[in-house]
Amino acid sequence: MDELRRLVDNARFLVLEGYYDVGDRTPRSPSFLETLGTPRQASEVIVEVKYASPTMATGKRKEQFDDLLDGLLATGPLGLSVLAEPRVFGGGVDLVRRAAARNAPVLFKDFVVDPAQIEAASASGASAVLLIESLFARGLVDGTSQELVDAAHDADLDVVLEVHTVEEWDAAAATDADVLGINNRDLGSMAVDLGTVPAILRERTKDRPVIGMSGIETRAQVLDMLRAGADAVLAGTSVMKSEDPAKALEGLLHD
Repeated sequence: MDELRRLVDNARFLVLEGYYDVGDRTPRSPSFLETLGTPRQASEVIVEVKYASPTMATGKRKEQFDDLLDGLLATGPLGLSVLAEPRVFGGGVDLVRRAAARNAPVLFKDFVVDPAQIEAASASGASAVLLIESLFARGLVDGTSQELVDAAHDADLDVVLEVHTVEEWDAAAATDADVLGINNRDLGSMAVDLGTVPAILRERTKDRPVIGMSGIETRAQVLDMLRAGADAVLAGTSVMKSEDPAKALEGLLHD
């Protein structure tokens, strides 16, 4: 079983277990999409908060989440991407809710396979949700990506639809997703190729904002993604593994 199928199976189990059945609603966080790709854009970096992944562990503790947010938000990122999945990535819907309460743009990051996760994203105050085109391309999710895009829009969420190949780009570009995210990481093998974003943007003309994702560790790499045509980048591992996450993020934001 490859990593992507394992992550999808885990998401389905969490849905069936009722993990995404959340209670009271948190007010919606601001939308970074309102300025993404415009001269008013405040920053080029969306910082991702995750405590673990199939390829790393940060050594950080959830008990420090609020202090972590204090430091990250003080540097002025474009917004926050917060992992909601608790077992593999050490995230939590409650963490999304606490981030949204900070009046910062928040992306609900997860392997979304069911409308229950979209409802959880909306109830927890996220302004956007991540969908992954490869789940649909490989038949790992029932229905089409457009159907979940519609469900997200009905829930007043913007959609970042992630792709990894030109073929996935073409499928995603045919949907009403608000933003396309190009992931440098192959979710099947977890291998990272920083040439993925430039290669796809050389092949295709974008018609909406684009975010470059995964493997970003330096300011030079941020600039490479922007020069290739991305409007912003999403960076998490390099920040969260640092002894001083706020300082690491600062290094990505400034020359």
